[in-house]
Amino acid sequence: MRTSPRRLGLLGGITWHSTLVYERLLHQGVAAAIPDRTADLVIRHYDFGDVGQSQHAGDWVGLARTFAADAKWLVAGGAEAIIICANTMHVAASSVQAAVDVPVIHMIDETAKAIKAQGLDTVALLGTGFTMRMPFYRERMAANGVTVLVPEEPELEQVHQLIYSKLTHGIVDDEGRDLVRDATARLVERGAQGVIAGCTEIPMVLTADDIDIPYFDSLEIHAEAALQFCLT
Repeated sequence: MRTSPRRLGLLGGITWHSTLVYERLLHQGVAAAIPDRTADLVIRHYDFGDVGQSQHAGDWVGLARTFAADAKWLVAGGAEAIIICANTMHVAASSVQAAVDVPVIHMIDETAKAIKAQGLDTVALLGTGFTMRMPFYRERMAANGVTVLVPEEPELEQVHQLIYSKLTHGIVDDEGRDLVRDATARLVERGAQGVIAGCTEIPMVLTADDIDIPYFDSLEIHAEAALQFCLT
């Protein structure tokens, strides 16, 4: 067993709410495994206003370039692996991995492993409109043997707006909860065997206690994989 954790680099957030959850889970996990220790982290936390503007402008190339450069900065600071603390920004994962010579622990791969471990092959995906509409998430899941279903319009856009107009600002209300639960119910009717909380803010309005099918919190799954790297 290690006597100190390996250093991990976080490309943070992208909102501060989820970054804090990553940090808490990593610190708690290390402290539970190694007496008198906590996680050893280097973090690049982004101004969500800048990232959100670039996303909505469609500047994915620019964002990938920024994330790749920042991953290099984290490695220069001693990071032995990188995690991108957001589902949507895994669109830049291949660019980040190409930029560094340490592993990028991939959220989509780790979530797919958890789904397959329960014997499932078709799940609902709830996330930003970018995550649900763009091919990167579906294709990566398909490569792992998992089919994802997303809400139909206009419900898909409503979920997207909920994330950006409320959840990223820490606003949680019954309207948002009802929207996400109703969307999940319709996806189950279409054949979803489980549901992925495919945005790190979705657990603010939907938890495992709200549904009767397997629930895959991509943030928690990702953080656990990162923790295991730190401890081995």
